[in-house]
Amino acid sequence: MMNQAANDWVQASLSFSSGNEQTNLIAQLNSHSETERPADQESQGVFVSRPYGLFEQDYLRFRFESQKRNLEKERVAKQAELETLGGRATKRRLELLLRLRAITHTLEKIERDGLTPENENWYRREYMLLVKDAIRRGESVPSEIIAQRVEFQRAFTGRQRYEKGRHTSFANASLAVDTRLLATRGFKAKLQNGKPMRGETMDELAQGLDEIEAVIGPLGNLLRATNLTIAHTLGKHPFMRGDAGGLYVPSEKTVTVGTLTHSGRLIRSLAHELLGHWLDYEAGKAFGVTTRVRKGKRFVDASALSEYSVRYGLRESDTLLRQDGALIAQAASLIRDRALAQKVTRKKVPNDVELGEEDIEIYKFVLGHGDYWLAPREILARLCEQFCAKRFAAPQIAFEPFEWHTKRAAYWSADNFVMLEPLIEQALRWRMEILVAHVNAKNDVT
Repeated sequence: MMNQAANDWVQASLSFSSGNEQTNLIAQLNSHSETERPADQESQGVFVSRPYGLFEQDYLRFRFESQKRNLEKERVAKQAELETLGGRATKRRLELLLRLRAITHTLEKIERDGLTPENENWYRREYMLLVKDAIRRGESVPSEIIAQRVEFQRAFTGRQRYEKGRHTSFANASLAVDTRLLATRGFKAKLQNGKPMRGETMDELAQGLDEIEAVIGPLGNLLRATNLTIAHTLGKHPFMRGDAGGLYVPSEKTVTVGTLTHSGRLIRSLAHELLGHWLDYEAGKAFGVTTRVRKGKRFVDASALSEYSVRYGLRESDTLLRQDGALIAQAASLIRDRALAQKVTRKKVPNDVELGEEDIEIYKFVLGHGDYWLAPREILARLCEQFCAKRFAAPQIAFEPFEWHTKRAAYWSADNFVMLEPLIEQALRWRMEILVAHVNAKNDVT
C-alpha cells in the first residue's frame, strides 16, 4: 500500500500537469488495493509488472515518458470532444480551449527542457517511497533493486524482523503450538511470545470457551475443522497492534486474546473474536462470499458474512441473508451514546463526561480509530459479546457482564437489546448451520 507521504510526493511531482494525467499516473503507481495495475511499457522496451521492478534510472525515464504520453492522449481526447460540441456549449468550449493551450505549453516546455533536475529529484524521492513501501508490504522486490540503496536494504531487514515476529505471534503451525486440547476441546493453543504454553494459561482459555459454549452450544468440531489456534499474549497487546485488545487473523486461523489494561484488568475479548469474527469469517468462507473492505489505508477481500449481508443482502433471494443485513443495520441505528463513541475515537472526550483512565483505555481497544467500530463485522462482534452476557451470569474470561455492556457507548441499552436478542440468536445459529453443513460436506467427500 502506498502511504500518505508517497501520495503527497506523487501529487507534488504532477502539480504542473493535468487532472486527467494525474489520474492516469496515480492509477499506475498507487497500490492501495492488493491488485495493482501493470505499468506501461518503458521507453526503451523494458516491460515490468510493477513500478518497483525498474531500476532507479529506468524509473526516471519511465515517469518522464509517461508524462508526455499521457499529455498527448489527453490532447487528442480534448480535441475530439471539442469537435463534437454544439453551438450553445460556450462554457465547455472555453474550458477545452484553455486546457488544450495549457497542454501545448507544457509539451513545448518538456521538449525544450527535457527532464529537469527539479522533476528528477521529485521522481527519485517518489521512487524511494514506492520501493520501500513495497518491501515493507512484503512484495517480491528483486534483490538487485534492493541492493541499489542502503534505505532499501534497511527496509528489507525490517521486513524480515516483522515476518519473524508475525510468525512467532500468529503462526498456526509451529513448534510453539500446543495441541493438548485439540482432541477434547477442538482448538490448538500457543503463547504469543513463542514460549511453551503454561498450564494455567491453557486452563484460562478452556474456561473462556466454557463460558461461550454455555450460551451457544458445543463448538469443538467446528474449531477443529477450521484448524483454529488461540494465542495468549500474557497481558501484552497482539503483535504490532497497540490499539487492540484482541485480534482474529483469518489468514492464519488464529485468535489472539489475553491483553491487560495498565491497571492489570483483563480485556475480555474471546467472545468478540471467536463468535464475532472467527465464526463470521469462516461461515462467510463456507457460504462462498467475499466483500471488499477497508483495512487501515488499503482495501482487502474479506469473507466476513456480516459485511456481505449488509452490502448485498437486500438484493439476494436468501431470506436469512436479508434478515442478517437488516439486523446489523437496525443494531447500528440503536447504538448507545453514538456521539460519545465518535468523540472518543477522535480523542475528543467532552469535559462534562466522567471517564476514568481505564474506561478510555478500554474504549480505545473496543472502538479502534475513526469509524472502524461502525463496520458491519465490528457491530456483529459487539452484538455477540452482549448476547453471551445476556445469557450467562458472572463471566470471568470471555466477555463482560451484561450490565457493563448496557452502560457503554457503542453497545445497546437493555430495552433495545430485548428487540435485538432473538435476531442475534438467529444470526449465530445460521452461521453455525452454514459451517456445519460445509464441514459435513467435506467429510463426505473424504
